[in-house]
Amino acid sequence: MVTEEQIRELAYATWEQEGRPEGKDLEYYFRAKQMLEEREAASSPAKESVPPALTLQPPSGPKPIERHTGKHRSKKH
Repeated sequence: MVTEEQIRELAYATWEQEGRPEGKDLEYYFRAKQMLEEREAASSPAKESVPPALTLQPPSGPKPIERHTGKHRSKKH
């Protein structure tokens, strides 16, 4: 997983290498994020896709019963 620190470090290094142009901080951030994510995807083996329904597990045990203590009383003035 790409970390925020990795993204910022690459964005800063790229920004410096390209002459520190003003007002392009988001461009460098997102470019660095994309580059790191692509590198990570290329270096990790392909994972088998599992349908989301098979990864979810039902909650174990019964749900607790909410108990009501009575009617809400309002203050009379």
